[in-house]
Amino acid sequence: MRVKVTLYVAGKVFDEVVEARDYQDAKQTALARNPTAKAISATNTL
Repeated sequence: MRVKVTLYVAGKVFDEVVEARDYQDAKQTALARNPTAKAISATNTL
């Protein structure tokens, strides 16, 4: 499924859309792409 992960880094909030099997996997993938960021939320996108 496609998951929109909201990330926070250096005072800025941005979204990363990833393909993952569940929300935890989506957060892990988004953080791998942005290692200094903090995951705020993950929501399903259609």
